Amino acid sequence: MMLIVSLGFLACIILKSSLCILCFSFCFLLYLNERFHSKRVLIFFIGLSVLSLFLVKPCKEAEKGIYTISEIKQSYYVAENHGSRVLVQSDLDLNFNDQIQVDFLEPIHTDDNFTLFSFTKYNASKNIFYKTKKVRLLKKSHSLKSKLYTFVSNQKNSKVLLSLYYGIHEDTIDEIYTMLGYGYISAYFIVFNLLKRKYEDKKIRISLLIVSILFGSFFVFTLSLTRFILYQLARLLFQSKSDQIGFTILFFSILYPTQVLSISFVLPILLQLVSYFCTEHKWIVQKIVLVSILFIYFKKVNVVSLLLFNLLRKFYGCVFLIGICISDFKPFTIPSLTIHYAPQYLFILVFIIVYIQCLKHFKWKYLIIFIIPFLEIFCNPFFQVYTLNIGQGDCSIIVEPFYKSVVMIDCGQSLYRDNVERIIMPFLENKNIHTIDTLILTHDDFDHSGGYESLKDRIKIKQVIRDSNEKVNVEYPFYLLLDQRESKDENDSSIISYFTYDHLKYLFMGDASKQIEKQLMDTYDLKADVIKVGHHGSNTSSDAAFLDSLDCKLAVISAGYKNKYNHPSVETLKTLDKLNINTFCTNNSGSIAIYSWHHFSFIVTNDGLFGIIRA
Repeated sequence: MMLIVSLGFLACIILKSSLCILCFSFCFLLYLNERFHSKRVLIFFIGLSVLSLFLVKPCKEAEKGIYTISEIKQSYYVAENHGSRVLVQSDLDLNFNDQIQVDFLEPIHTDDNFTLFSFTKYNASKNIFYKTKKVRLLKKSHSLKSKLYTFVSNQKNSKVLLSLYYGIHEDTIDEIYTMLGYGYISAYFIVFNLLKRKYEDKKIRISLLIVSILFGSFFVFTLSLTRFILYQLARLLFQSKSDQIGFTILFFSILYPTQVLSISFVLPILLQLVSYFCTEHKWIVQKIVLVSILFIYFKKVNVVSLLLFNLLRKFYGCVFLIGICISDFKPFTIPSLTIHYAPQYLFILVFIIVYIQCLKHFKWKYLIIFIIPFLEIFCNPFFQVYTLNIGQGDCSIIVEPFYKSVVMIDCGQSLYRDNVERIIMPFLENKNIHTIDTLILTHDDFDHSGGYESLKDRIKIKQVIRDSNEKVNVEYPFYLLLDQRESKDENDSSIISYFTYDHLKYLFMGDASKQIEKQLMDTYDLKADVIKVGHHGSNTSSDAAFLDSLDCKLAVISAGYKNKYNHPSVETLKTLDKLNINTFCTNNSGSIAIYSWHHFSFIVTNDGLFGIIRA
């Protein structure tokens, strides 16, 4: 009973929206009434449903003031003040419980893209929406917790210890072991198995539970450690496996309502449910779950790490126990044999169906879940047009159905990071794109073609176009316009791409100005459903008469967040709005994708917007 009610409560937490919670609660109450016929069960769940409405409410908005350091990460800190949390990026050597003065706050923003890790969304899931770079240290902590951290961080093998003891991930340890807390958990069971030869199980569990709580108090209560403590407590309180799992789910959801979709909680619970419900082939089912979750959360699987999973888990447990006693431990890196795949909704849906069926009865045909990535990769029937969010620059990728051809327009660089390494290549890898058929470099500006040298060393490029006189080697209509033009500067020499697929016409303007737009009107009778607006939405482009002549439905703008040029300009946005052209910009929507299949097409943005494009 507790397990079923806890799963219902967990669903309420995940739904977040008050209306969704109320609708789900009503339906779930009908199910509980049919299943148990108990008023106590119904009252219990009603109470939990009401509690979920309070838990999913946004936390108190961060304000200036005095904060205390509560978390230490690899390159930043997390500070708290009466329930408010902020991210601190400071050169100060801060420690746990240090008090700081925060006088300036700004929203956390990163250039988010499909399939790639979003630092913004990651912090939002922890109710952290603001950051600060300038803080003043008010009071240095002398607590035992801060002294222990100083001691550990000064050890020669500190990278390994910080990863295992504090969850501060380093490349020396595969991230999955750190996030799931397998250092401590494996160490727990090593000690447990050694002690049970002489002592009763219950006494050992009580003793180790106290040790676990003390460890979390003196070091850090990671999500994995908290979940583990709750489960060990449940094993002392309940005999039934289902009640133990239910208790863990229930109280973790209450303590960390924003973290219930964290892999530190999701994966262990899924594996526990497999262990409880699955009667045969548990090992295979657990591997299906593990691989699928790794794809969903990390978009990749290290085959070597997967094959050695049980062995490495025990190894890190031993390192956890004796690592602090070893003065010169040499860390090793697990060899990488990595498979990249960014699951879409089809994969996740099939995984859920297969998982539920596996809990009832495993069948070998369920291994079809491992075929889905290949079906999705090589049998994708949609024509795809991506505009990546690379900041103040341009990079668009056009993928023909079934990955028949891949065209990239521009690969802009940034002064602050390598866009090719950080954004473009991970995106291509997760889409399993290993060859670019045609790369169009619209002009020589750094924000459009600066990434070429880095890109050509990482991926095969069959054709590079730098001039409008060249031809794009694809089988659908793809034209480079105005091969003969009058241009005053580099921007006006931009290659202008015009292509059609299914029922949609696309026009990509590069950095061309209003003068070039006039030449286009004088030379061609152009119509375009989608326009990639010229020069990042600058007022030097996007003439009203030109846009009106195109009869556009959609406008896409690539511009950096709070860029120094103030792109896109207010003038351009007003023009687009006046002409009733739906406009999407990467600086607030993230990456933008357009999909089409025959006469059906739609647009999706990284921040969750979805819209049908009418023919």
